[in-house]
Amino acid sequence: MTATVLDVYDSDDPQAIIAEAVNRLNAGEIVAFPTETVYGIAAKSSAADAVAKLFDAKARSTGKPMSLAIGYDDSLDNYAQNPTAIMYRLARRCWPGPLTMVIQATEQPAGLSNESLALLAPNNWLGLRVPSNEVLLSVLDQLDEPLVLTSANKSDQADATTAIEVAEQLDDNVQLILDGGPTKIGTPSTVIKIHEHHIEILRNGALTRDQIQTALQLEIVIVCTGNTCRSPMAEMLLKKKLAAANGIPMEQLPQHGIHVCSAGITANNGSPAAGQAIDVLGRQDLDLTCHSSQPLSYALANSADLILTLSNSHQHAIINEWPEFADKTSLLAHDGSSVSDPIGGSYEIYQQCAAQIDTHLDKQQSRINNLIIPDQDIIRE
Repeated sequence: MTATVLDVYDSDDPQAIIAEAVNRLNAGEIVAFPTETVYGIAAKSSAADAVAKLFDAKARSTGKPMSLAIGYDDSLDNYAQNPTAIMYRLARRCWPGPLTMVIQATEQPAGLSNESLALLAPNNWLGLRVPSNEVLLSVLDQLDEPLVLTSANKSDQADATTAIEVAEQLDDNVQLILDGGPTKIGTPSTVIKIHEHHIEILRNGALTRDQIQTALQLEIVIVCTGNTCRSPMAEMLLKKKLAAANGIPMEQLPQHGIHVCSAGITANNGSPAAGQAIDVLGRQDLDLTCHSSQPLSYALANSADLILTLSNSHQHAIINEWPEFADKTSLLAHDGSSVSDPIGGSYEIYQQCAAQIDTHLDKQQSRINNLIIPDQDIIRE
């Protein structure tokens, strides 16, 4: 049987093609998709017979498990037995993208039948990925369950980076091929296995070791209103404390996997720090003269591991706008108080504000230390 090939981007109705793919998958068929890495073939995760067909299509032993493609809004909690800070951090920063994480699976991962689970996680290790391809993500959204996804080639043969190459290798085993043109990267995803205390690279791929290491770094965002007074002072004071705690100069914090920045709920781009803030911190050998304000964006908040706010109103504003960030957004002050805005005040008022911030930061130290992932030997091959 010859596979049907549909060109997604040369169609008057791409949504109809996506709907066709969903219908075929629901019928237990195998569909080939473009991804950002290489072309893949997929089956519904709940359809054990279709999953078994994937192994046959690739002439692949069931001893070599395949991975799940999950949607962007899906949660690690649906699949991982004990989600860790490493998993969440990599998911936030590398998904959608060319990273497959192999994790200890929960007893009944979402969308998997017992038969599929036995094929995909025979030793309770399950591969997960969120591919960066709008067609595949749309299908996942409409299907409302994961897909078992594997590269669209016979085992031990070259990866397929075009729809034509998929047809040449797997035409008799695939019912539908969605043609999305040549893949952007052309290299398979990097596959890592996340152990309790380290990461093991199982397959080198599109994401480099250095990129994974960068994605593991701690990011803290401190938020006030205009990002010219309180949050810039808090940023510099926290950097000073973290540098001292790690025995390194402040400028070397990023090299040790620690990033601290500040932003404002209603900040403009590019405003300097208030003159009094510059003067107060200057007395502590902290230079705010190069500070440039920025608004708190979704991308910045999403990437952060911890968002510290100077007042209750800032915390509420963030959580109201982005409820998904509630767990990592909290007041700087442990006692629930707000740090008053010193804008327009005297040098003494700014000095009192900085002292108040400094005291609150001391009480955040142990929490922040627990978020730092040691960079030595965390990634192994």
